Amino acid sequence: MKLFAWIVRIVVFVLLFVLALRNTAEVSLQLFFNAVWHAPLILILFAAFALGAVAALASVAPGLMRQRMELAKLRRAVADTRPATSAAEPASASAVTPVQRDGKSPYNVVGPKV
Repeated sequence: MKLFAWIVRIVVFVLLFVLALRNTAEVSLQLFFNAVWHAPLILILFAAFALGAVAALASVAPGLMRQRMELAKLRRAVADTRPATSAAEPASASAVTPVQRDGKSPYNVVGPKV
């Protein structure tokens, strides 16, 4: 699957590179207040792409920040409840703890190590 992704990336890069080489003619972009920008077409296309990417990031940023703040609040709440639950349950001598071999988890669990 990684090989396929790299092949797609290379093909897209080559196509965009050929597009850039074929669109080097100078064009004029009519701006507001009779301002004119003379530049190669590919440069104007790149500027439009960059402005679109910045606008997309600016539109996504408030939601992303809201999610990060909510995640931090939930993590604080979990951290606050952990000591309370562990203190409420006394450690019993008969508690069974799994044996770990070679630093691996004894359970077949997929996910980050805690």
